[in-house]
Amino acid sequence: MKKIVFVFSLISILFPITVLAEEEFTNYIIRDISSGRVFLEKASNVKKLPASTTKVMTAIVGIENSNLSDVVTVGDEILTMDGTNVYLEVGENILMQDLLYGLILRSGNDASMVIAKHAGGSVQNFVKLMNEKARSLGLTNTIFNNPSGLDDNEKNYSTVSDLSLIYSYAYKNRTFRDIVSTESYKTESDKKSYYFKNRMEMLDMYDKCTGGKTGYTPDAGRLLISSASNNDLDLVMVSIGNDYGYNFHINNFEEVFSKYKNYKILDKDNFKVDSTLNGKLYINNSFSYPLTNEELSKVSKKVIFNSNKKGVVGEVLIYLDDELIHKEDVYLRLYENSFWDKLVNFFKNLT
Repeated sequence: MKKIVFVFSLISILFPITVLAEEEFTNYIIRDISSGRVFLEKASNVKKLPASTTKVMTAIVGIENSNLSDVVTVGDEILTMDGTNVYLEVGENILMQDLLYGLILRSGNDASMVIAKHAGGSVQNFVKLMNEKARSLGLTNTIFNNPSGLDDNEKNYSTVSDLSLIYSYAYKNRTFRDIVSTESYKTESDKKSYYFKNRMEMLDMYDKCTGGKTGYTPDAGRLLISSASNNDLDLVMVSIGNDYGYNFHINNFEEVFSKYKNYKILDKDNFKVDSTLNGKLYINNSFSYPLTNEELSKVSKKVIFNSNKKGVVGEVLIYLDDELIHKEDVYLRLYENSFWDKLVNFFKNLT
């Protein structure tokens, strides 16, 4: 019996972080930003309160519906905001760009309201735009009722899977990437100067970290969205638990980076398929997918001709084992007849 206890104690000493960390988180997911491949998940489709991770959607909808150079006048929409603020003043004039940095780095609830009113015409209409964006991304478990994530009265709902997809979409926007990767930011309005320090501490802890967003309310718990890049592999992780879990995210990122590489499966500039069609087959998009060395040999391609889509002659299907992981439309560019062909056809028509 003593030997068994000793072995168990030794295991608990050698592997304490991984075992305890996973138990601390009720929901999590890690996925590839480009392809959407999921590497690890737990209760990823259970609806939860997203707290300030809501502001990822607020940021991208704000970016897409305004200009960074817009001068925004702060209105009385900020007067009902509690929690974390950047302490804007009614009547203050400030750039939209500065509001977005205050939104993400400082997690300013007042900034979220000013952004919403300016970019949406009203806060209510901006929330409508947030929900429309969620639907356009195919998210069926997400509903927004405010742009801040506060849940004392109006409540937002989402899942760690949906939040990872929202972040993946936003991450493809250069302005958003610049903001979430910024550690500190200084600016001035017409009334005061501001200094924002990013509350997402992983930027200081992990050199592969490219950004993220924290969130917390007593009812929601602690949420963390983080992203990391290694070579050409970009990952996002979302977790909910009693702790933000920076080390949990870092450990999981390192695990994926050690096992997977991004492989280009389809190259739109070098797409060759044999066919009897009179023209050159082509695709509009390349496709890359993270794979282990063992999985690489299990990838197969299949081209199916005939399609009901206008201008499309077929599609190429990509399988990993028997699982369909991607499909891409195939188009036909007709060959132009050479001068000799035109001359032959001319004499044929004469006879």
